[in-house]
Amino acid sequence: MQLVGHDYVRDRSVGHHGLAGIATLIRTARQEAAEHGAACILLDNGDLLQGNAMADQLAQLPVTPTHPLVACLNHLRYDALGLGNHDLDFGLPYLRAVAGALDMPLVSTNLHLSEPGPLRQWAIVPCPLPSAEGRPSSTLRIGLLSVLPGKTAIWNRDVLEDEAKITCPLESLRSAAPKLRAAGADLILLLAHMGIADEAESVTEEDVCALAEVDGIDAVITGHTHRRFPGQDHRARSGVDTQTGTLSGRPAAMPGFGGSDLAVLELALERDASGLWTVLRHESRLRCNSAETLADPVVLSAARLSHIGVRSHLEEIVGHTDRALHNFFSLAMPTAIDALTARAQAKVIRESVAGTPDGDLPILAAAAAHTAGGRGGPGHFLHIPQGPVQRNHIAGLIPYRNEVWALRLTGADLRRRLETAAEVFALLGGKVGPLVDPRRPPFHFDTIYGVPYEIDPRRARGDRIIDLTWQSEPVRSEQGFLLATNQFRAAGGGGFEGAAEADVALRSPLPLADALIAALAEPGECFWPDAAPWHFGAAGAQAILHTSPEALPFIEDIAHLSPVPCGMTPSGFAQIQICL
Repeated sequence: MQLVGHDYVRDRSVGHHGLAGIATLIRTARQEAAEHGAACILLDNGDLLQGNAMADQLAQLPVTPTHPLVACLNHLRYDALGLGNHDLDFGLPYLRAVAGALDMPLVSTNLHLSEPGPLRQWAIVPCPLPSAEGRPSSTLRIGLLSVLPGKTAIWNRDVLEDEAKITCPLESLRSAAPKLRAAGADLILLLAHMGIADEAESVTEEDVCALAEVDGIDAVITGHTHRRFPGQDHRARSGVDTQTGTLSGRPAAMPGFGGSDLAVLELALERDASGLWTVLRHESRLRCNSAETLADPVVLSAARLSHIGVRSHLEEIVGHTDRALHNFFSLAMPTAIDALTARAQAKVIRESVAGTPDGDLPILAAAAAHTAGGRGGPGHFLHIPQGPVQRNHIAGLIPYRNEVWALRLTGADLRRRLETAAEVFALLGGKVGPLVDPRRPPFHFDTIYGVPYEIDPRRARGDRIIDLTWQSEPVRSEQGFLLATNQFRAAGGGGFEGAAEADVALRSPLPLADALIAALAEPGECFWPDAAPWHFGAAGAQAILHTSPEALPFIEDIAHLSPVPCGMTPSGFAQIQICL
């Protein structure tokens, strides 16, 4: 939903014009294709419906032809769209409504709906081949398959229950590709909404390299992980050529995220005497969408009213804070933003379970380190100044739609969750290196309030949590707790263990945004005696924390870690050496 290139949380440009800029790159690429006598189709690989406050607002309104995204996609004459996992976030009725308003097919091969409506499991796009050098014009029939990660069934369990199921991407493609050929597809392009494993030993049946090997697949557009391919975002390994842009020998591309790039995948085709088409050679490259890329006026116009309305809505004051709230150091210590999120969730759960058997359990609460740098870059942090709190600040605290859930945990369950969270840290040794493993997204880290504990990144993953206690006593494996968290984590999002249905004590209908606003209204409310539940237990160890340059005025917040600023990374992160 990055139509105009605007960061609604910080109310500033993202550095390009979003889809309005991509539209200009599309027009240029189409002109080049026409000049070279080449055929051309335009595709998207999902996560179109989600991503910012405009998406949240549009999902509450009826879908009409003037829906900004629908209007833009129809204006740009996309040939087909694949489905991403976040396209399910607002529910199946909204997804069907959008699909029904589009002029092109919306495809998902491994999503099986009891009522599919306009969604399709595969599509064949007719692609006119212009005449050239005595060759008569003809039509190439391009088959399209699209797959979601299998874990979408976990992440979006609340939306899919009783209405849909997600099947294994690999098995779905093996079944669908021959059927698509039998239906007359000359070529098959795969829209794989999943990432590229960095290590060959990490390859699973959901790694896109495994999918590219399926018989009949001719080329692949991949995504989901917000990275670029070809280029430097991935490591070259067996099956991954980062220079020529191939995956398992198939031409491939991954065009970043949020309208950052247009992927141009050129295929030179050859047809044999029997009429079968094959890819003779290819060129894969990305075209950067920069601030200098002109914005398409039609896209800007289609989004204008929604853009103005969202900005106006987000200016509303919904609370007050007597101290600055930020997450610049959320991977080095618990922060005030973590505490606010945890307190908001705990308040909802405590009030909801009062008087029930679950009301006797100790209440814990988890807060994720989202918008804490990582692939989002040095600007991807939250800072709420002292004073009025606006809706845009709340939107920053909740990047995706989420509800408050409560899970029944044992002490053993709790320890496993904490160990999973601690996996984001690099294995520290004698050499000073990054604190966080660059292959692990920061949002995979949770702080859990209500139990004090220590984290030692010098120890092997799975054995980093030490001195886990409750009321000054070691947590027992069989001990019972109630964890306030969000539906994404409860379902197993971010690498966590998904909760069994019997362990879900509560699914609150209250949106997390409302819970946060309520918590701001009662700043003195406290659930736990220890406001900072965890700290590092790695005396003598040193590491480099990557954070925003805007963090430097607040460096005294981590004075206990003996911080020493040590320059900037080439990508713009501030580097701070800390003692754990």
